Amino acid sequence: MSARPGERFAPVAPELFVRDVDASIRFYEDALGFEVWRREEHDGSADFAVLVRGDAHFLLQHERLATGGAPAGHRGAGIDIRVMVDDVDRVYERASAAGAQIARPIGDRDYGLRDFKVHDPDGFVIRFAQPLAVHRD
Repeated sequence: MSARPGERFAPVAPELFVRDVDASIRFYEDALGFEVWRREEHDGSADFAVLVRGDAHFLLQHERLATGGAPAGHRGAGIDIRVMVDDVDRVYERASAAGAQIARPIGDRDYGLRDFKVHDPDGFVIRFAQPLAVHRD
């Protein structure tokens, strides 16, 4: 990713506390097509990353930096993060081909979106969607 964090701030950027930032980076890049900026520790492993796909921005931070250890409870409980995309079918095909754990298959929904949900390596639910009107045109 060419821009470093701070050169363009997203109005909302959820920060996910993860067990392995490098594994999460690989998942978001390979399976979901995000661009990544990463900060490395002395051993070369990542401890923080910014993920960008269109206007969607996520932050990843190693859980030990954020919480001093593993977070209590189930990760991502009570939340799913929606990312609007131009071609949800293409994102679904890429995620499926990469072996991503699909939480809800792709489909047209009565709330006006075509979407699907996927679990990231830490169990966070990411929903990719596009308006039905755009999909059908």
